[in-house]
Amino acid sequence: MTVDFRQIIRIAAGKHSRGIEFGASYAPILPKSDGYQTLVIDHADAETLRAKYRPHGVDVSRIEEVDAIDDGGELLALDPTGQGFDFIVASHVFEHLTDPIHFLQRCERALSPGGRIFLLVPDRRFTFDYLRPCSSLGQMLAAYFSGDTRHNAASMYDHYASNAMRGGVQVWTQGSTGDFAFAGTPSEGYRLATRPGSDYVDCHAWVFTPSSFRLIMADLRAIGLVGLGEERFYPSIGCEFFVELSSASANPVQDRLTLALAALAESATEDSGQPIAVPHYIRTAPSNQNAVDALAGQWVGAFPAELDLQAGAAHLHGDLRIQWLAEQLGDRLPGQHVLELGPLEGAHTATLLAAGARSVLAIEANRDAFLRCLITKEVLGLRDASFRLGDFMVFLEQDANDWPLIVASGVLYHMVDPLRTLELLAKRTDRLYLWTHVVDEAAMPVGDPRRAHLAAPERRNWLGRDVTLHPRPYGDVKSSTFCGGMDAVPRWMDKHDLLWALGQLGFNNVIVAHEAPDDQHGPALSILARRTRA
Repeated sequence: MTVDFRQIIRIAAGKHSRGIEFGASYAPILPKSDGYQTLVIDHADAETLRAKYRPHGVDVSRIEEVDAIDDGGELLALDPTGQGFDFIVASHVFEHLTDPIHFLQRCERALSPGGRIFLLVPDRRFTFDYLRPCSSLGQMLAAYFSGDTRHNAASMYDHYASNAMRGGVQVWTQGSTGDFAFAGTPSEGYRLATRPGSDYVDCHAWVFTPSSFRLIMADLRAIGLVGLGEERFYPSIGCEFFVELSSASANPVQDRLTLALAALAESATEDSGQPIAVPHYIRTAPSNQNAVDALAGQWVGAFPAELDLQAGAAHLHGDLRIQWLAEQLGDRLPGQHVLELGPLEGAHTATLLAAGARSVLAIEANRDAFLRCLITKEVLGLRDASFRLGDFMVFLEQDANDWPLIVASGVLYHMVDPLRTLELLAKRTDRLYLWTHVVDEAAMPVGDPRRAHLAAPERRNWLGRDVTLHPRPYGDVKSSTFCGGMDAVPRWMDKHDLLWALGQLGFNNVIVAHEAPDDQHGPALSILARRTRA
């Protein structure tokens, strides 16, 4: 599952709250046309913006009318209610500001109690800022005390002289390769730094990695210039990281030395291009949030709300699918030993134990997911859960146990040979729960855009019948939270072939539930397959 920063903002803002979006331009996150109560603020009016971006081949029809041109004045003056705004969004704006501290102060004064600021900020490691050092709070303070309304000579020179490329492009993502080169020149930097006149010329005045930005924000709050604290943070996906700020934040400030060392580690590279390892120590009191933050940015799921922990966004604890499974099994689940395949982060493990399972043995092949499971076990106190790191296919080949129940949620469609997977499962249990994506001709007719992800189908003769398998390559995965299978090209099964195969394997009581034919990735469903032996 990919963390979508913009969708997080849309969900948090909602369509009943009032707010501001700075620099929405041709890519608004909260378009007024979609019903969001957004005040659009930019450096120019809509027609000027359309003229500016039309030569770049972008869809200028997405540029909405600008409600106010930013002149550095008080934002609260734009609020007719006087009650303040519920949110302020600035995506790829912060690095362009002439005076970021003044901007943050204006935003803070304009927010209603409990209001939020959502920032998407480019990470210098994956943009044309790569060959520039990170900005410091000292530099920001200099701009603040001088009241800059235009970029100073230093910012202009650094941007236009040190502009970089990698592999011929100016923005890239984690794992990209290619040679670095300067796109800017000293003469161009000097020309723009010494230009006459007072017209505004844009540049990236500020350069950050995630930890360098967090350190600056923590220091600003510590010295009292800004009262905003960090509510949520996600490390970089693609070329950007996510920060949510609020003056009402009660979250503990990360240790200053830890952030400084992390910023150095993010900026330092060896010949391999990999970050140099720096020992990481936690200087705050022990807490569950510290444990979760040890793998910050990797979490897919949220913890139960009552724990008040910041992790992922998906609601997997108390999953209705697993609750349904428990209801279907009735008194056949309590006291039983369950085998779970692909526990991801242990949310379903916890739900099975809460439903009465005596124990759960959960096997996870992804190392990072396995570590998240161990954190979940510690946070939730799952004494009767045992997580093991390894390939469950090898385990099933070697295991001799008959399991009262096997739960395989979200794994079958990641398998390169789903038929062999079903055969092994059928040897080890009479009760099998699956949640999986499938190919369904009725739900995915010819022309359905989800078919574009499927390669040419393969025919496999299995038990005397031709079964269709659909290769579905993962492609170029850029999400830090993606947790697929071990093979780059898994095979999806047709829905009718899957149900037929379960019957052939002796499961004579098959219940289908939670059908989601319109799922964005492909049709999905739950299956509880039971075998009644004579």
